[in-house]
Formats: sequence, structure tokens, C-alpha cells
Amino acid sequence: MKRIFTLLTIFSLTYGAFAQEMGTMTDPRDGKTYKTAKLKIELEGGIFIEREWMAENLNFETEGSVCYKNYPAYCEKFGRLYNWVDAKLTCPEGWHLSTQLEWQELMLNYGGYKTAGKALKVGGQSNLNILMGGFSNVEGQFSDIGKTAHLWDAELGNKKTAGLISLYADYDEIAHDVISARNMNSCRCVKDY
Repeated sequence: MKRIFTLLTIFSLTYGAFAQEMGTMTDPRDGKTYKTAKLKIELEGGIFIEREWMAENLNFETEGSVCYKNYPAYCEKFGRLYNWVDAKLTCPEGWHLSTQLEWQELMLNYGGYKTAGKALKVGGQSNLNILMGGFSNVEGQFSDIGKTAHLWDAELGNKKTAGLISLYADYDEIAHDVISARNMNSCRCVKDY
């Protein structure tokens, strides 16, 4: 894992992020409307790509999803929490659960994993406004609301373990870990491209 972040740091000077276009999308399954941010990202050699991210955590109710401490008021602000298997299937049609590569693009374009959290959190330059929504562990214990944000990575996982991107209220470093796929964490969806 250190190798991934070392490479991100080395390459962070060759990438750049540019102004975002804000928008909305409405989930046809339940009619909820989400803010979106379309990011223009520069790759090496002056190549540009665009990624449209939901600028809010997903809040689509599935059988296995929960609100923090089972209070619906938390879902309204922070979105729902999902296990990894459900998270992979929860984004609306035309959107997908964010991937490790897409998180790496964000980290590279916003200064590397040690400082990118500042741009991704509420009020940051990316306009993704990631909230510290906490999590629930495999025993169903809720923790860290207002302190940490944990978001599933679609690629790194199986039914036992899965990749997780973590941001922290108190500092700007971003972590990428592997944890139990049964934990309950937030989801960010990216428009298919």
C-alpha cells in the first residue's frame, strides 16, 4: 500500500485539476436529487479527461443499508451506509461506485494523498464536499460521526475484504485500506464514461 501512495506522490506534479461545473442528477428509482461536480483532470502530456462525481453521499435505501445509529435524520445529511457487496450494486443506472483509479485521479490532481483531503472535504476546491459520516463495524457498532469519512472502493475487494478510502476531519491525508467487506460505509457514485 505504501508503494501506491509513493507513486501518487511522485506523479502528483504532472497532473492538474481545473474548474468544476456543478450540476444535479435525479435518481429515477426514488426521485432523490443529488448535487454533482464535473471535474476536468489533466493527465501527463496535456491530455484532459472529465469525471462527473456525485457531490453527496448516496442515500438510496436498500434492504441491507442503514442510517447512522438507525436514525433517519443522519441519512438526510450523510447518506446511507452499505456493506461492500451492496455498495457495488447500489448506484443508479448510468453511474457506478467510485473505483481505486478514480480516487487516485483525485489524489493526484489535488496535491497527493498527504494533502488532497483538504480539496475533497466540505468547502474544498473540488466541490465534492465529503462529509465525515462515520461508519458501522461488523458487530453493528456505529462510530466516528463528524470525525471520519469512509467510502468504498469498487475494485479492491471480494465477499470477505474490500478497499476503503478514508478522510479525516482533523487532517488532510487520505488513507486507502483493506477491511472487512461486511462493515457499513458511505458510497460516492461516478457517472459512467
